[in-house]
Amino acid sequence: MTKIRIAVIDDHELVRKGIISFLETEPDIEIVGEGSSGRDAINLAAKHKPDVILMDLLMENGTVIEATKEIMETGSACRIVILTSYFDEKEVFPALEAGAFSYLLKTSPAFDVASAIRKAAKGEAVIEPRVTDVMVKRLRNRSETP
Repeated sequence: MTKIRIAVIDDHELVRKGIISFLETEPDIEIVGEGSSGRDAINLAAKHKPDVILMDLLMENGTVIEATKEIMETGSACRIVILTSYFDEKEVFPALEAGAFSYLLKTSPAFDVASAIRKAAKGEAVIEPRVTDVMVKRLRNRSETP
């Protein structure tokens, strides 16, 4: 079985280690790196070429939007899955426009996070339902504006 190679990026060590501990129990997922900043994500993408980077959106030590853009600009086939607590449009749209492939909330069940990683590796995007609501509202507001 070919394993999905992932890197986990979160500036909260306890959160990052917890995510890694869970994902290490999944037989088809291999952790190839971890970090605490957008710069770490860029370096890990270049060095380990993961299939998926699971990354928090807002971190103290680096902008994830810029890191996502930089990773995508290299032509990397890596899929970036955002796992965050933030879901208003000022965070959602810039992340997706930068190249994030999927957008999940940290309130998601662990099973859903693993499933989203698998789907991203196959080229299928996953957007958390509350995030989809935000997106639909913004699109409606655009269409109602004369």
